[in-house]
Amino acid sequence: MRKVFLLFLVFGLFSTAYSQVQVGLYQGGILSHIGVGTDPENPFFGEARILAGGEINPYLGLEALGHYNLKQTDWYNVHAGLMVGYSEMDEGRFGVPVGLSIKPIQEHRQFALVLEATPLYAFHFSFRALVGLRYTFRKEY
Repeated sequence: MRKVFLLFLVFGLFSTAYSQVQVGLYQGGILSHIGVGTDPENPFFGEARILAGGEINPYLGLEALGHYNLKQTDWYNVHAGLMVGYSEMDEGRFGVPVGLSIKPIQEHRQFALVLEATPLYAFHFSFRALVGLRYTFRKEY
């Protein structure tokens, strides 16, 4: 499982080196996520996330996500994909994230509010909800 995850992570890091880059900060309960990925305006985009623990939940983890934009407009994108990850809590997880990226500022579409729901399996089925902010570093034309 670790070798597969490392393969996804390395692929994600190399793909971000040759395309527009986005960064995101997400909050889901007591666990925060920091993400780096490819341009979310592409039909397919990827993201690598670090699960950053804190005082209450000190566990760390990594996730690789691949998304497909189901619907794209100037104001929002609806996307779904696959996620595989590893953390100190469960030592392996996979899920199907479904998200909505809202681009609220007309003059600055690189900024987005992200709402994401993920049914996942980590030795038991559970459901995760994330709220976050994403910024894409690219030139607007």
